[in-house]
Amino acid sequence: MSRQPKILIVPVDGSEGASAAAEYALGLAQALDVPVRLLYAFPRDPVDMFGIPTEAPGPEELEYFSPEAFERLRDQSAEKAFAATREALGETAVEIQEQIVSGHPAEAIVAHAAAEDQPQVVIGSRGLSGFKEFLLGSVSQRVLHQADCPVTVVR
Repeated sequence: MSRQPKILIVPVDGSEGASAAAEYALGLAQALDVPVRLLYAFPRDPVDMFGIPTEAPGPEELEYFSPEAFERLRDQSAEKAFAATREALGETAVEIQEQIVSGHPAEAIVAHAAAEDQPQVVIGSRGLSGFKEFLLGSVSQRVLHQADCPVTVVR
């Protein structure tokens, strides 16, 4: 027998798919009386994000190799994704939490969910990365197959 989730985890990236998942999760959260946690996954460090430079990096690339600049980029990116989702959700009485996690999105989402008590992941079927995900497998597909908790994929 399945247990009711205690929290709905919604990975967000600023895409329409993430907003659709958040809207779906909001309705579910209202019915179940549970909070929604918006989760933004960002690479661990500049090498994870940009790779190892094969040539002398230009000033634009070098800027983000400083820890402070990389953190600023992470925080700005997360705030854009959270803001887009909050705008899509509008006003609500549901508790909305926001959290940033580090690592490859699928692995970070699965690890975060594994650390929660009775979570459910609600994820959009398509994010911002497009063609790259087509070649490597989508984040939603990986989360669906790797998570030990219920996962709802919203189209």
